[in-house]
Amino acid sequence: MDSAALKATVQQLLAQQEVAIDKAHKERKRYTGNVAKRDIELAVTVLLVDLASSDQDFDPAEYQVIVRGLMRMFGTPKHEVSALVNQAQNVLRNMRGIGRFGATLKDNLSLDERETVMDVIEEVIAADGVEDDYEIFLRQKLKGLLGLD
Repeated sequence: MDSAALKATVQQLLAQQEVAIDKAHKERKRYTGNVAKRDIELAVTVLLVDLASSDQDFDPAEYQVIVRGLMRMFGTPKHEVSALVNQAQNVLRNMRGIGRFGATLKDNLSLDERETVMDVIEEVIAADGVEDDYEIFLRQKLKGLLGLD
């Protein structure tokens, strides 16, 4: 292979790599859409609080999982998590269904970020040591809402 052909091959490989890096970067940065971070945090909190309350007993262990999950995902300070949980409980009392919150997350989070939300959902399910049929149903519903089927 002569030097001109080698140079062309290297340039082609670098161009392909740049396109792949740009695509990956855009996917990771998808969160920076038109939705405020607080709205994303609230959407996640609504899903988690709905799940944690599904057995009519919002266990302290489930609450701690939500605190750690929001801190891990968004860096949300503990005192703000408490406010988000209270806001989520009020939202859930005054509405039917969580579909719009799942859609907000599906439309504004990358696949990796939605998988992290699903990881926290799994942690909430496991937190009280009991996995009932309704939690199994909710797991599948939340996977669908997040576009993770």
